[in-house]
Amino acid sequence: MPVPLHERAFRVFVGGAQGGLRREFHRPRPLIVSEAKGSKLYTVDGEKLLDYHLAFGAVVLGHSDPDVAMAVSSQAARLVLHGAGASDVEIEYGELLASLIPGGEAVLFTNSGSESVMMALRLARAYTGRSLIVKFEGNYHGWHVFSLYNVSTPLEAGGLRAESDGIPGGAASTVAVLPYNDSESLATFMGEKGGEVAAVILEPVAHSMGVVPADRGFVMEAYRLCRSYGCLLVFDEIVTCVRHSLRGMQGYYGVEADLTTLGKGIANGLPVAAVVGGRRVMGLLEDRVVSSGTYSAHPISMAGGLAALRKAVEMRLDELLRRVAESHVKALRDALEESGVEAAVSHFGGAFSVHFGLEDPPRRLGDALKADLGAYRRFTHSLRLNGVLVSPNPLKRFHVSASHSERDLERFQEAVAKSLKGLEQL
Repeated sequence: MPVPLHERAFRVFVGGAQGGLRREFHRPRPLIVSEAKGSKLYTVDGEKLLDYHLAFGAVVLGHSDPDVAMAVSSQAARLVLHGAGASDVEIEYGELLASLIPGGEAVLFTNSGSESVMMALRLARAYTGRSLIVKFEGNYHGWHVFSLYNVSTPLEAGGLRAESDGIPGGAASTVAVLPYNDSESLATFMGEKGGEVAAVILEPVAHSMGVVPADRGFVMEAYRLCRSYGCLLVFDEIVTCVRHSLRGMQGYYGVEADLTTLGKGIANGLPVAAVVGGRRVMGLLEDRVVSSGTYSAHPISMAGGLAALRKAVEMRLDELLRRVAESHVKALRDALEESGVEAAVSHFGGAFSVHFGLEDPPRRLGDALKADLGAYRRFTHSLRLNGVLVSPNPLKRFHVSASHSERDLERFQEAVAKSLKGLEQL
């Protein structure tokens, strides 16, 4: 008798998947994906799932987009890896990215968002000659040593908290975590420590506590304080760029970040990320700051990413995703009202989240953690059993893509209505 694939997964991978967030999808039943097309995932067990997870939001056009697939196939037949100089497709892609991002004069490609943030922080430290990085609770900037603090643990639970074993205690002295959307706390901290700060990094829309936009005044204050104290402002736009705005969120807030980190939607799921900024900072890569990576700017990823980004620009994808998300948010709110289940729905651009037991959308991590997290897990498990896939983690969010159709919206409505029935006693 052949051993089922899910059992083999648990034998060869710790917890059956690559990382804790992916392991959560093995409940209420194992998830082994064999194919993905458009808005659908297909499993080895015969499930056809309407996908609102979309690889943590990376898939913006839809799975296996034909134009991206054609570009990847053509590139694979022409040049796979060269590891010297630059490729033609890499240059075209870099030029397009730089033209979209305000202040974008130079681009460094990496393979993941975590790598791009690591490089942005290194550049900030090299440029300023300082070590201290300011981040905000509930903001996720990758899994590396200098950012994995207070992503899901609020400051009131015990102050600065590393969220993994194996992070050296000394690293904590180079990181300060402050409350999100709290201009007063930021101003007070900078008044005391501003001369030691290399960079302030933030998500303009925080996505590890649902969908929580930064207040405009908070962003403007961060910009002002960075200018006053000579430190850099870093926008982590790994989720927001393309999904919420093709040009990133800087135009929305009316500020220009010194460095912008990108990923996910800029390549529709291919392993591409980047740091974009002006030459005064990025120029340090010439001789003072080391960057490397055999697979950075991999020609196959560059070709697919370029095709994806060109298509996103041509179809004004950010506006399309906003409209698609709005229709889903209306359906969700209508279903909640009809069921009598109390919940707050947060929405921005091409993503939305639901927080059971709250009257108002959260503005910071402590607010999001006051929701009924167990009800959210029961809701998303029921959605899965009704053919809809979304992250079962209550601090994550729903994503839409260009491939979600009116029929998909109807299926979503039906699944939501069925899944809310078990929560009517909330």
